[in-house]
Amino acid sequence: MLALRRVVGDRAEFLLLTLWESEEAIRRFAGDDIARAVFYPEDERYLVARDERVWHYEVVFRSEDGTA
Repeated sequence: MLALRRVVGDRAEFLLLTLWESEEAIRRFAGDDIARAVFYPEDERYLVARDERVWHYEVVFRSEDGTA
């Protein structure tokens, strides 16, 4: 996972990037609607706002040594 943070005014926005083995692995976690965000009960305590949808992308290039 890669977690990015951006501070805007008095709030912090986070972007979480996760890599999954397959779309089927995502379905096992999220259910049939893989575009619907999954939240945990404790999220209500920390989130001011949240996106209800997620976006999926294919990895088309990945450097083995971590360089661009």
